Amino acid sequence: MRSNNNPPRMRTIPKAYEEVKRADPNTSLTLRALRRMVNSGEVPCVMVGTKRLVDLDLLFDILSGYNNTANPYFVTE
Repeated sequence: MRSNNNPPRMRTIPKAYEEVKRADPNTSLTLRALRRMVNSGEVPCVMVGTKRLVDLDLLFDILSGYNNTANPYFVTE
């Protein structure tokens, strides 16, 4: 998890997916599945205009199976 000195690494959904693919080229996660996870609220996001931004560190925690439902930094729609 990130320390308080480091800002969150926010990415758009496609860029977050690219980072997941870079970390694990054989991942079974698809861009469509990631979009569904964000849209359902399973992965929290921050709206900036019309873009949804995802915290990359939080995404990796969620994909790793850690419980992040009480994260105070994000608001879901």
